[in-house]
Amino acid sequence: MTTHRVLKLWYRSKEGGPLAAVDSLELLPGEGIAKDHTRGSMRHVTFVFEDDWKIAAEKVGVPDLDPVGRRANVLLSGGGGEAWLKEWIRFGDTLLEIKGVVAPCPVMDEYHQGLKDALEPPVLAGIWGRVHVGGKLEVGQMLEEGEPVPKA
Repeated sequence: MTTHRVLKLWYRSKEGGPLAAVDSLELLPGEGIAKDHTRGSMRHVTFVFEDDWKIAAEKVGVPDLDPVGRRANVLLSGGGGEAWLKEWIRFGDTLLEIKGVVAPCPVMDEYHQGLKDALEPPVLAGIWGRVHVGGKLEVGQMLEEGEPVPKA
């Protein structure tokens, strides 16, 4: 698979609040991001890929549209996020299971008109996963293939 590196990290401490850019996130097994308002929800961590975002930005006519507007937790280099669906991934000691595609929502149009439709398939809006082994996720880390957690 293609090599991807963590370019940016964000979290939101409260629903509807602004994203805080950080150099690292603490991932908690079975919960998600330590300081994020969605901690404990189904989608622990959301990922958007830089090249996929650029395709959507081009569709709305703003090639340099800031990816913070996607409201994801992680911006990864490269593209082709759909290739990671149903895969296990690692960043350092962390282990996540990629469970699904992020569906674009109306909030995307609040950020920039037409963005919701521009993020529609193929998987341009990103993917989401669940944390199985926690640890620190840091800018600069490489995404690596992981091994599934054995079922008890």
